[in-house]
Amino acid sequence: MPPVKPVPSSDTVDANRPKRIADQVADKLLDMITAGMFLPGDRLPGERQLAEDMKVSRVSVRAALQKLKTRGYLRAVQGGGTEVLSSTGVEMDTAMTDLVRDSLNNLRDLQEIRCTLETWAARRAAINASDEDIELLRIAYRQAHDPRRAPKYRADDDHRLHMMIGRASGSIIYYHVMKMLHDVLQAALTEIRFNNLSGPSFDRMVQEHHYAIVEAIAARDPDASEKAMSEHLQAVIEYFKLAAVNKPN
Repeated sequence: MPPVKPVPSSDTVDANRPKRIADQVADKLLDMITAGMFLPGDRLPGERQLAEDMKVSRVSVRAALQKLKTRGYLRAVQGGGTEVLSSTGVEMDTAMTDLVRDSLNNLRDLQEIRCTLETWAARRAAINASDEDIELLRIAYRQAHDPRRAPKYRADDDHRLHMMIGRASGSIIYYHVMKMLHDVLQAALTEIRFNNLSGPSFDRMVQEHHYAIVEAIAARDPDASEKAMSEHLQAVIEYFKLAAVNKPN
């Protein structure tokens, strides 16, 4: 379990507009979730442990957890405790998500748009990634392809790996664009990994491609990173074309 850093006391916060302690706790937890330190399906430490680690009251922790539940990051689990639900929060665009779910052609269009965006991000990540970014990428890769990981988390793990590449790019604009598209991309990945293109051969291909992308970024090779990402997404597009041809009328 990753260590939880203390939250600054109210005395150290800007005296003009101090943030509520609960909001500071929520921000700290959200930073840890989006960084991949807590994954969908993981249980957070209990309220008492979080309060002790962050040096705040349990009341502040409880309010912070409720805030993140309302925003779609966390959920209460049966028997007590709190589980990470999503790394990027609530639904952004239901209509667009439905379009992706309902049409392989729309799904393919989204993949082509992703190819343009994410090849740029992979190149930038190879240039800008810190050692910590690369370690987090490798952790995300291992998580995404851990055979012990429940299949229901496959799409979210896949999405997190791609988001970590965006984070490593150093572009806050790119990262937020991808977060805005979260629900649409999540729907696409669910369709890809479960409904239309699931299977051992596809999963092996994705794992090999992800490994090539991560290692090219770790080698600080922009050309290889861009090429590996392009090959990955172009291969998925080709799978879509085959699926569309073979889809029953």
